[in-house]
Amino acid sequence: MKNLILGVIAKISKMDAEAKLLAAKVEAQSLLIGALMLTLGKNGGMNEMLDNVKKAINAALDAADIPLKSDAELLMNEFNNLIQLTQLLETNDAEIDIEALKGASDKI
Repeated sequence: MKNLILGVIAKISKMDAEAKLLAAKVEAQSLLIGALMLTLGKNGGMNEMLDNVKKAINAALDAADIPLKSDAELLMNEFNNLIQLTQLLETNDAEIDIEALKGASDKI
């Protein structure tokens, strides 16, 4: 988790103010979704939710025109990345290492 947060902060620090705000919002939403998925997973509802989203994206992929197909594929890839991130969060340390965060900001 701490490496994830450090990576997000490093990425955000290289952007202009508006892009930083947008990136921070997106990353915060990703973290929130990850936390929700962890909670759902503990209650047994995560697999059903993931299957429904994947079915919907695959239906859009099948129905999409060629230009939209690449956008739907991008959406599916990002969704799968979030799933992998959530699985990593579940298996790794959830504590943020403040010293590592300070060290990362000094390098930028």
